[in-house]
Amino acid sequence: MTSPVASLAHAIDRRVGRSAPRPSLWAIDVWRLLGHLAVAMFVILAVTGLLLAIWYDPSTEPVTYQGSSELYDGHTLPANFASVVHISEDVPGGLLLRRVHVAASHLFVAATVLHLLRILFTGAYRRPRLANHLVGVGLLLLVLGMLYTGENLPFDLVSGASLRIGYAALMSIPLVGDTLAPLAFGGEFPGGDVVTRSWFLHVFVLPPLFVGGLALHLWLVHRRTPAEWPREDVDVHRCAVGRPLWPDASARFAMLGAGATALVLASAALIPWADLELEGPFRPAEAANTLHPPWSLFFLSGGLRIVPAIDLVIGPVRITNMLVAGVIIPGILIAALVVYPLIERAVLGDDIVHHELAGPLDLPLRAGVTAAITAVTLVLTGAAGVDVIAYWLRSPVEGVIWAFRIALVVVPVAATLLAVRAARRHAERAAGTAGSAGHDDAEATT
Repeated sequence: MTSPVASLAHAIDRRVGRSAPRPSLWAIDVWRLLGHLAVAMFVILAVTGLLLAIWYDPSTEPVTYQGSSELYDGHTLPANFASVVHISEDVPGGLLLRRVHVAASHLFVAATVLHLLRILFTGAYRRPRLANHLVGVGLLLLVLGMLYTGENLPFDLVSGASLRIGYAALMSIPLVGDTLAPLAFGGEFPGGDVVTRSWFLHVFVLPPLFVGGLALHLWLVHRRTPAEWPREDVDVHRCAVGRPLWPDASARFAMLGAGATALVLASAALIPWADLELEGPFRPAEAANTLHPPWSLFFLSGGLRIVPAIDLVIGPVRITNMLVAGVIIPGILIAALVVYPLIERAVLGDDIVHHELAGPLDLPLRAGVTAAITAVTLVLTGAAGVDVIAYWLRSPVEGVIWAFRIALVVVPVAATLLAVRAARRHAERAAGTAGSAGHDDAEATT
């Protein structure tokens, strides 16, 4: 009689193991490992986040901190900021835990963004994988939401500036902003309970939504099979190339997770991620030269720095620079990720099934659009550091701002034209190579 454990092992092996009808999800090249790395970082974030939640207090009520920090001992602080100081100074290993959490969040966002860009550049969103691409864009929005809400929790000067910008962006939305911003923040900023709401979203809402979206994402990958690069020894229209999920892929994922964890721990030991000594608690009347958003939100900060002052009223609609930089430009970038696959299918009349990946230059339309999206994002990201660049160049800040304003128009256009031209030359060379090969085959046959 077969034991229940043996029956379960055989069932797993038949479905996702070495006896499965097709290999499963493990990638075979470095760029395909970005998704696996993002999942590993999310696991680290979940574990460290649960531990940090034990000591964190989301309240903004003033308390007197008494602990090991000489800088803040005996001072009246917001309860949430005081709890973060307590974690960093009084909880054994608390500072390392916070640093690991922040370092993992950086790598998590980077792996997610690069993974989505790889999908965009290689045409992996084409039928029958469009639904999975849309789920991936949704996952990116959840990642950015977790990043923003998590940044607000320490309630230091950086958090306060981030909250102020978020409130102003919501207020700038025509017709509904006056109602939406106080509703989201629980009152007018800096009052209300926005930190408590950020904590609730960061811990109880966004992570479960991400887990559900990730499960759907992986199920769709397994269902549709991963798209592959064309290979002579593999028919990509019939099977996916990879490793069985059990035990091969599981062991490799464990090795990847262990290596990534070691990297994050090393960076946490050497780099002062998320240390609070230079920031201080948020007070509405105070600011600091060290104010900066996370690098992954530089494109928002850059837009706010270089978009000129606008105050245009058209009927009941008021258009301001905050609306353009904080809502419209980010909305256009996200909408481009969602809409472009549909535009490509409609323009090309491409309704066939694609199981193979394509090169970034295989299609001029795709090359131009991806170049434009990338160029706009990079220019806005660089614009976040206009003051630092002006200091390095010993130039007036206003001159650097105008340089980035011009670049925001010129660079995407130039990048698009160059990409389209390169793609057309690539197509001509490919056609010439194919024609030469066909001519050689005909001569050989003759």
